[in-house]
Amino acid sequence: MCTSRFHRVVDVVDDDSVVVLDVDGATHTISLLALEGPPPEVGEWLVVHSGYAIDRADAREAEHVVTDIRRAMAMVQTEEES
Repeated sequence: MCTSRFHRVVDVVDDDSVVVLDVDGATHTISLLALEGPPPEVGEWLVVHSGYAIDRADAREAEHVVTDIRRAMAMVQTEEES
């Protein structure tokens, strides 16, 4: 199942794609074909779904959500190790 997630832009490839960092720390090249407006800049947060940027995200909100997700993932991993 595909879900939309926040990703932070780490590199601009061209007008049609950027490299983003996901919640797990992996990088992906994604398409900007579904994103309205000017190309995003490095450091900007995007909502990504199935390899396409579909919206821009408020940086403060995205950072808060990503922090919560990472904290929850760490808790699950700790429980699994117990």
